[in-house]
Amino acid sequence: MKCKTVLIIFLILICIIVFCISSYIILKDFQEMSENNNYTENLIEGTIQVDDNTNEKSIDWNYLSTINTDIIAWIEIPDTKINYPILKDDNLFYLKHSFNKVYNSNGSIFTTNKNPFEDEETIVYGHNMKNGSMFSSLDKYMNKDFFYTHKNLKIYTPSCNYEGIIFSAYSTGIEAENNKVKSLNLNDRISYYKEMSKFTSETDENITKIVKLSTCSYINAKSSPTDQRYYIIAYLVEI
Repeated sequence: MKCKTVLIIFLILICIIVFCISSYIILKDFQEMSENNNYTENLIEGTIQVDDNTNEKSIDWNYLSTINTDIIAWIEIPDTKINYPILKDDNLFYLKHSFNKVYNSNGSIFTTNKNPFEDEETIVYGHNMKNGSMFSSLDKYMNKDFFYTHKNLKIYTPSCNYEGIIFSAYSTGIEAENNKVKSLNLNDRISYYKEMSKFTSETDENITKIVKLSTCSYINAKSSPTDQRYYIIAYLVEI
């Protein structure tokens, strides 16, 4: 009887510990999400200016440079939560840090390209957060209706702005993707992206630049963390 009582007490203690740890993780995630949202909202308010006559948006790059010189662009996809600065990252620092260099598991939207948006292809990364932030909206492109009704994005840079027209969306493994595209030129990459896309889409005949958005996918995941990625590809037109 005594052993049974001890066992019950032990199990209760285990449950309490698990509950406390789980609560701490949930509260920590919520706090980081709230902080990240507040940081971003304040940044948007101080950065994005809208012309009252034309409704055109512009970015205050001087203001951004006072916050972080690693901010080299801004991405916006209308009717989604994607409205963030893009940071140039050489060592994956922004995988776990906000644009103000404060640690945050939400991370930032970043690129490792040496010459972002000057290269023929710029790859932009972001976490697929369960709280709906960062690049979590990209999984919606696996839905046909969403793909065809959200084909435009905007990329703002200090030198020029781009309209992005999305023409490919799919999920595949990182290793398979990297092995396939590493030796392809721009035209062959575009052909490959079209073949991989879950939905068909027409493209301009004279594409000179593309942007490739990447985030974690859990479709057919074979490892933990997942080895799968969503890839959303758009060709860029200077505006």
